[in-house]
Amino acid sequence: MIRRLTLFSLLAALLLVTACSSQSNEGGNAGSNAAPAPSSEASGNASETPAGTSGADFSEPVTLKLLFYTGQSQRLAEIAGKELKELVKKEINAQLDLTYLPWSEYGGGKTDLMLSSGEEFAAYTDINYLSKSVSKGLYADLTPYVDDYAPDLKSNVAAASFDAFKMNGKQYAIPVGNRASSAAFYSVMVRQDLLEEVGMSSVGSLAELEEYYDKVHAKHPDMIGFASADATYMLMYEYTDMNLNWINNFIAVNEAAEDDKLISWYESPEFKAYASLMNGWYKKGIIPKYAATNQPQLLSDWNVGKAMFYPGTATRPIEGIASITQAVPTAKLQNYFLNKNDRPKISRGTYNTAYFVSANAKHPERYVAFFNLLQKNQELYDFFTYGIKDKDYTIDEKGRIANLTSDLFFDDWMMMNDKFMRFETNVSDDFIEEYKHWDDDAILSKTAGFNFDNTKVKNEEAKLNGVYTEFVAPISSGFVDYDTYFPKTLEKLKAAGLDAYIAEYQRQFSEWSAGRPQS
Repeated sequence: MIRRLTLFSLLAALLLVTACSSQSNEGGNAGSNAAPAPSSEASGNASETPAGTSGADFSEPVTLKLLFYTGQSQRLAEIAGKELKELVKKEINAQLDLTYLPWSEYGGGKTDLMLSSGEEFAAYTDINYLSKSVSKGLYADLTPYVDDYAPDLKSNVAAASFDAFKMNGKQYAIPVGNRASSAAFYSVMVRQDLLEEVGMSSVGSLAELEEYYDKVHAKHPDMIGFASADATYMLMYEYTDMNLNWINNFIAVNEAAEDDKLISWYESPEFKAYASLMNGWYKKGIIPKYAATNQPQLLSDWNVGKAMFYPGTATRPIEGIASITQAVPTAKLQNYFLNKNDRPKISRGTYNTAYFVSANAKHPERYVAFFNLLQKNQELYDFFTYGIKDKDYTIDEKGRIANLTSDLFFDDWMMMNDKFMRFETNVSDDFIEEYKHWDDDAILSKTAGFNFDNTKVKNEEAKLNGVYTEFVAPISSGFVDYDTYFPKTLEKLKAAGLDAYIAEYQRQFSEWSAGRPQS
């Protein structure tokens, strides 16, 4: 079902103004039970029923300004000028004004400038960015519009996903998508074809992963090992006995502990152990030397089949394979966990994206109505994800999809919803079965639904982010030695207000935890 991932970035990752995800639904369309697709263009077949309930009012034509963090393909531009334009006009009496920025502008940069200057638009958000922006009054309160303008989203996206983007009981972003998403980035995704080429069948430990690198490097010395500079999650099972999860760069929690204690990550012995592992990888060449100055090149090398492994998610082995197989037709990808043992996977929820509307928007309700279209029904899902049936894709008798164009529409990893998602014809039944059971042992993070109000420590937070970028990131990526550089870095973190920041986070989290219903 999934074509190619245009860009990766956790910890921010993701984003065209559509959506992703999925609701665990074994009777859904993830396998052979896909609903029949429309026989002609979606704009002509879209439901005559208004997107909202009787409370929705679409009588006034409006313009919706949507911000994307990826380029517009030629085919999407064509559809935006015709079928998409007609569909949105028909469904919610709106016109779309699409703007594109590079990913580097997400969560700051031009996005912050647009918000601060009072521009009207909608775009992707994560929980941390939401917390910061709401405290500044930059996001519209969407609570009054969810029931009337997003009834289908409420049915097709988990209620917990909506709760994740609330602050003080108010809805400040609309989640889209519902899919298996636990243990995101905790697995290592390897080139299975290379693994088998060097006589190995799987990797289950750090030692085996490094053995895989050594053997492949001996045969293919021009290939790089790790195509990222962040393995915090991926190596977690190796450097600690805890089951760690991270609230942000500075704070972690132990999901195995039945308490509300937050961990100051950079002051922990686990961070030292992790940084030492990464520094060893950098010295050995598993992380290439150019990563210190040109991290985007890592992803480029992965996408053209020049790297051996990468952080994994439930669906990444099929999300990224299309671009790699253009260069290496025999490439195969597989997820493995390193010494996970009996530690359950951690889930932050089943959503993959959420969208805010800026505070000065004249018609926030109509933006909510547009988000509703993205997951309203199978027909519209197929249109937003794949384009026009029989022109951009075909569907076989098992509900499997074959793409007829390599152009992206709305990024399908953001659109994924187990009720509607389709797998490509070349995806194995074994993978589909594994995907269906990916979340079987998952636990919901104790932090799910918690949103931090940074009002009291926003100055400290700004200073800490500056210290992180300049001093912490090179240590955590392994580019410099922990023992040599961390003592001074810790002094800078303390001077920036780390203790006050952690204390305020702990205070709010403890208060929130005390009021949370017990399972």
